[in-house]
This record gives sequence, C-alpha cells and structure tokens, in this order.
Amino acid sequence: MDEDKEAAFLFEFFVENVIMPPGRWVLDQVGVRHTHEHEIAALFTGLAFWAFAVFLVFALVLGW
Repeated sequence: MDEDKEAAFLFEFFVENVIMPPGRWVLDQVGVRHTHEHEIAALFTGLAFWAFAVFLVFALVLGW
C-alpha cells in the first residue's frame, strides 16, 4: 500500500509542478483569467505544450 501512495504522490507532484504551470501560462497569454479555476484546461494545454516542445527538439535533432 505504501508503494501506491508513493506513486500517487510522485504522479501528483509531476502534474502539479511540471505539466500544469506551462498550461496555466499559455491560458493566461491567450486571455483566460483566473486560470486556477480551469484546472482541466491547464492540464490539457500543458500536455500540448510539452508535446510541442518534444516535437521541436526532435525536429532539431533530425535537422528538419
């Protein structure tokens, strides 16, 4: 049971501190106020942000 709690803590920490901050920043840039009220939008926007960042690094490495 302790392993489940540890995995849940790590997952929550990763989502809250790595994925959602760029999502909130992007939402703020496009004019969404009170981004803390739009947690699902921040999550999906953050995922899209990191997917785009990985794609750009991949394209840079391949020399596109």
